[in-house]
Amino acid sequence: MNITSRFENDFPAVDKHPGAYEWWYYDAVSANGDWAFVIIFYDGCPFSPSYNKSLESNRPDRPDNHPAISLSVYHKGKPVFYSMSEYEKVESSFSVDNHRVKIKVGKNEILAEKSEKGITHTININESFPSGDALIAEIVYKSIYKSDNIFPKSDSKSGHGWNLTMPKAKVTANGYLTEKGKETTPFAYDGSGYHDHNLGFEPMKNEFIDWYWGRFHFKNQSLIYYIMRTNEGLKPQAWLIDDFGNIKTELTEGSLRDFSSNVFLLSGARTIELNSREIEVSIHQTKIVDSGPFYYRYLSDVIIHDKTNDSIETAKGITEYIHPSRIHWKPFWPLVHMRYRYVGNPHWVQKSPTMYRWTW
Repeated sequence: MNITSRFENDFPAVDKHPGAYEWWYYDAVSANGDWAFVIIFYDGCPFSPSYNKSLESNRPDRPDNHPAISLSVYHKGKPVFYSMSEYEKVESSFSVDNHRVKIKVGKNEILAEKSEKGITHTININESFPSGDALIAEIVYKSIYKSDNIFPKSDSKSGHGWNLTMPKAKVTANGYLTEKGKETTPFAYDGSGYHDHNLGFEPMKNEFIDWYWGRFHFKNQSLIYYIMRTNEGLKPQAWLIDDFGNIKTELTEGSLRDFSSNVFLLSGARTIELNSREIEVSIHQTKIVDSGPFYYRYLSDVIIHDKTNDSIETAKGITEYIHPSRIHWKPFWPLVHMRYRYVGNPHWVQKSPTMYRWTW
């Protein structure tokens, strides 16, 4: 893992070859805990069956032929909107100058800007689904840090880059949700959020076996973690970052326990322990909100025990798990097609409000 925290590393990579992927990830939880969402823009979506099929052919596709966006909204612990949509190349665009990045997929757009006041990302969402669901919203992320140089420069030769310019941001959202046959629901709140940018130059399965990651925001600090399993074993990595952008504690010891499986026999740990000399962290992946053949998403609880002053802090956040080799298991692809929409050619399940919700 090549870890950075520079605004410039949010720029779209140029000349990506077949097998590469890139995504811009955003999540947030409202101040009252009622609302949560995850938004991901892709260039070369690593979950696209058509992209992965092409990589096994004699004429593999370039990643920019598979732009996509995924949108997930949760209210009081339950999914109320889900969309995973791949667009044609002509419906996406990427533009960059020294202080601005614009990313467009379909009618959805990110405008990221850096100034003396800090970094701001404005996300405009305009996504409608064949089932009749729609999400229209403007979401603004303002980094709480004036500096984006949180992590030292990495010299890793890893095939996967992780750029964390916004481990913590102030987030405001204004818009509405529409469900076919029902009144629109306001989508408006403020809270804390997180943004990162991931870039890989080869399929994820080539670098790691599986990967747990997540983030939690406290009153004066945030916990960011990932636990990657490679052929060399388990590699825990976590940081407590204060609200001035300083790394307070780095945790490099950890363990996984309380494994459970879903109907696809995907096994994942429900409890994660992270440790340093001063800090003990216990993460409980409490509620599964997304469960598939190769991926879990949880609404989770964390307890941090600071042994230096015997204090306890708790928080709620979003955590995830992926087993990337399973993305390429062809028996799963018919199931993936029910959720993964090719705009202009949706699966028949996606046209039914009731049946499509069963795939959530």
